[in-house]
Amino acid sequence: MRWPIRNQILIPVALLLTVAVTLIAVSSAVLAARRSETQTLRHLRQVIETLEQVSFPFAPNVLEKMRGLSGAEFVARNEQGTVTGATLPVDDTLSADLRTIPVGVPQSTTESDPVANYPVATVQGRQYRVSAIIGSRDLGRTTLIVLFPEQSLRQARWEAALPPLAIGIATLLLMVAVSAWLSQRLGQRIRSVQLQVAQIALGHFVEVEAGSQHDEIRDLATSVNEMCGQLRQMQQTIRVAERSRLLGQLAGGLAHQLRNAVTGARLAVQIHAKRCHPELNRPREGSAGLESTDDSLNVALRQLALTEEQVKGFLALGRQERRPPEPCQIASLISEIESLVGATCEHAQVQFESRTEPNLPMIQADRQGLRGALLNLVLNAIEAVGPVGQVQLGATQKDQQIVIEIRDNGSGPPEDLADTLGEPFVTGKPEGVGLGLALARQVAGDHGGHLDWSREAGWTRFRLTLPIEL
Repeated sequence: MRWPIRNQILIPVALLLTVAVTLIAVSSAVLAARRSETQTLRHLRQVIETLEQVSFPFAPNVLEKMRGLSGAEFVARNEQGTVTGATLPVDDTLSADLRTIPVGVPQSTTESDPVANYPVATVQGRQYRVSAIIGSRDLGRTTLIVLFPEQSLRQARWEAALPPLAIGIATLLLMVAVSAWLSQRLGQRIRSVQLQVAQIALGHFVEVEAGSQHDEIRDLATSVNEMCGQLRQMQQTIRVAERSRLLGQLAGGLAHQLRNAVTGARLAVQIHAKRCHPELNRPREGSAGLESTDDSLNVALRQLALTEEQVKGFLALGRQERRPPEPCQIASLISEIESLVGATCEHAQVQFESRTEPNLPMIQADRQGLRGALLNLVLNAIEAVGPVGQVQLGATQKDQQIVIEIRDNGSGPPEDLADTLGEPFVTGKPEGVGLGLALARQVAGDHGGHLDWSREAGWTRFRLTLPIEL
């Protein structure tokens, strides 16, 4: 049987408090009733002691006045037993009942227990506490019987006991209400944490409100929220690692095949160019093409060189090839990229600009991998701006870092991809595969740097930050 922890805590406490309050209320009521009874009988005793000292006869009018003052009934009898005065109706029933009361009833002398000093007698069908006063000889040995109604005594006891009982009942009801409220509140807070843990177990890393009350449950909820955030990050890391692993397998196998095909195609174009223009064919300095009267062959060779660089980047992303770092001049690297994308920009009618801060220091880098990463960022920018767009490539030094920035005035990445942009297979292009930014981010991480992006004043900026010294 399931026994909730709130019941384990609150029910024993509630039972203990109920017993304690009940005992206190009942004890207070009994003591109050006893005290009221004692005070009433002591007052009656004072009246009796006063009557013992009077010297006037117990006439009916005197008895009526004493009844008004004390609340007791009085019956006066002479030595022959005849009733000479009474506050009760005088009839045969009264005379018969009075005969059962001895004339010499002991007078009250015990102060510790006044109740025991007044025996109970039944007179005319009602119960009374009885005491008798035997008058002096001057009064003709008249006996005055004092009858205090038992009903009045019970009413006094009940009136004295009622306030403690009422307070006890009110306290119990209040305690039950507060206990139920605390139990419900505590149960809801525990249940919210329980549901959150159940959601986490199902893989839904949701957080709950810890609450404003600083207690153990709030600390528990805060700890569970922290655990939820860490698990969410771990899930994201595992997802990225799994994608990277699949990406490495896919890119490695595909890139080797593509590199072989691109290299063969490039060699075929170069051989064809030499055969067609043997007298003009010579390498163009700083270019991947040849000097020829037919520029279409040079465009084809530059496009093949561009494709080859992208394939090399995929190989680096797949970790199939690792090259040691070497001295790299950023300005010359940017010039190479400008030469590679020149034909693409001309064909797409995109205005391309490059600028570098003078006297940039050399850095240690994987030149081919870094060139592939920058090439992918520039090609993404060219595709993003469309015709009549602008793409800018620049490099500056900031402290001990080189910051390479690619800017374009295109529409920018979709807002729903802002948080996941750069992960493998995440792309906003209909025909894209989402590998270019992943390559650039991995290259930045391999060089101890980072890649970030922002959208400012209609321009999309990608910044590749690299340390000058690895």
